[in-house]
Amino acid sequence: MPNPLTVTFRDVNIPITHPKVSKKIAEKAIATPMFKRWLERCEKKPNNKKYINIKGVEIQSVDMFGPKRVGFIKLESEAYLVFNGKEIPRPVPGIALLRGDSVGILVVLSCNGKKYTILVEQARIPIGDAACLEMPAGMIDDENVKYAAVKEMEEECGIKLKKSDLISLTPDKMLPSPGGCDEAIDLYYFEKEVTVKELKKIQGRIQGKSDEGEHIRLMVVPFEEAPKKTGDSKLLSALFLYQNKARVSDKGCSLCVIQ
Repeated sequence: MPNPLTVTFRDVNIPITHPKVSKKIAEKAIATPMFKRWLERCEKKPNNKKYINIKGVEIQSVDMFGPKRVGFIKLESEAYLVFNGKEIPRPVPGIALLRGDSVGILVVLSCNGKKYTILVEQARIPIGDAACLEMPAGMIDDENVKYAAVKEMEEECGIKLKKSDLISLTPDKMLPSPGGCDEAIDLYYFEKEVTVKELKKIQGRIQGKSDEGEHIRLMVVPFEEAPKKTGDSKLLSALFLYQNKARVSDKGCSLCVIQ
């Protein structure tokens, strides 16, 4: 009988089952940065009063992006909550979709005293939208977050940046769907003065990596109109944080709420 797969969780080997996934693919899945990152997050004990104990993981499905790259992992863990040193007998919901972390970039363009941002239009099959508008964003593979942001800006918008151009909006990562997905998002912004000619050059430009099925159209939008154009949670969060940051700077207050 072949050796079963295991991973180490707090110095204990726990079983990895994969009834509908080949051992080769399951091995690829548990070797990915996103699986390791998920396991490390589960291992954390922010305080010893309450933490997670995982006793086993079932890999239910793995979506491959090409022959070598693991895209998404769906799993169910046998997870228990430990509170005040005692494990609660009933397991907590352990189903998770692992897609990895990502980064979003709020583009702030100033032209003749007015601010604009860039939205990217692309097909999003999960929500049935052929022309979904979002802020520029991309997945983080096994790389530096700012490097990934710089790379995405060039790929999606044709804008070349240095890592030092990016300013963080999120001391802690944004969690868009923590009840079912591991994705955690770093949000950044950068500011740039542009001419009317440069704005017109960006408007409607086609970008994206065609070999990966990307067909991206750029849309330049006045800042105040951006929230009316899309329900993209990354954009809405980034706009709030950016505007709040500006108000904090102007007023010197510790917390400002946009009315």
